[in-house]
Amino acid sequence: MAFSDIFGHEKQIEALQKTLSQKRTAHAYLFSGIEAIGKRTLAIEFGKACNCANFDTLNDSCDNCATCRKIARAVHPDFFFVRPEGQFIRINAVREIQEQMNFKPLEAACRTFIVDNADKMNEQAANAILKTLEEPSLANLIILVTNRPYALPATIISRCLHMRFNPLRQESVAGFLMEHKGMEKQRALLLAGLSGGSIGRALDLNNEEVIAFRAATFELLTSTQKGKPFSMIDLASFLAQSKNDTRLGLDIIGSYFRDALVFKETKKTQMLLNQDKAGFIATAADRLSGKQILQNIERVGEAQEALERNLNKTLTLETMAFKLHY
Repeated sequence: MAFSDIFGHEKQIEALQKTLSQKRTAHAYLFSGIEAIGKRTLAIEFGKACNCANFDTLNDSCDNCATCRKIARAVHPDFFFVRPEGQFIRINAVREIQEQMNFKPLEAACRTFIVDNADKMNEQAANAILKTLEEPSLANLIILVTNRPYALPATIISRCLHMRFNPLRQESVAGFLMEHKGMEKQRALLLAGLSGGSIGRALDLNNEEVIAFRAATFELLTSTQKGKPFSMIDLASFLAQSKNDTRLGLDIIGSYFRDALVFKETKKTQMLLNQDKAGFIATAADRLSGKQILQNIERVGEAQEALERNLNKTLTLETMAFKLHY
């Protein structure tokens, strides 16, 4: 794989290629964005391009030189991954980075360290990496990768070149699924809508269990009516089954209300994420006002944010269910 094989993130790739061609690579980068959006993949390709024997000619890694082949096989002696052990990245992992930096790279022009899930560094590890960032070395490159940059100390962020990765457009994710995975259009659009702009998540969602879970969620939405409190509790209980189901269920409900608003404004079923539920969505769009639909979208978003902050799941979901307009 090379830069040219990465789908999306053209601006980030162009910026990295420019720094490499001008030989102005920073000593530390922070790649942040939602989960499974391609941050780690691009970090690997960036490290590879820094050392590719043919980069100056191609403005990309060649995938054929000895360095590219070793990195692709994860056997390069100057290419390191740091990952959490259990819940945290501990200080011993950072000390290994510091120890390696005391020596010249064995083969590469620029030794590369990729710290995956960097926000999981414990306090000692974070303080140690900060000291390393304060004393940069031209022969070493550190790339911190995280989907929670706000959990990193501001002092660490300020010492890295911060590259933010935005969610891909729904059309882009769907296009990838159709072009590279041979997926039919309606399923590709549905998974793209639920993915939140992440190709990786769209691929994870492409299984029959997810499709069945979506069908069950819509069945509950159909039966849940305002003024029937037990139906609302059933919906909240269903969503609370597991962490993954909760996240997916809220995404499905959010897509439903999004579609209701789109249909209310346009009357075009081809613009819906859930085109197979067009009749149900049209009924909701007729029954609810635009203001009520917007309030529902906000309440689903509030529930998602509350769960991200690890607030009580059952209480959060029941509160949302009771506040929704049906």
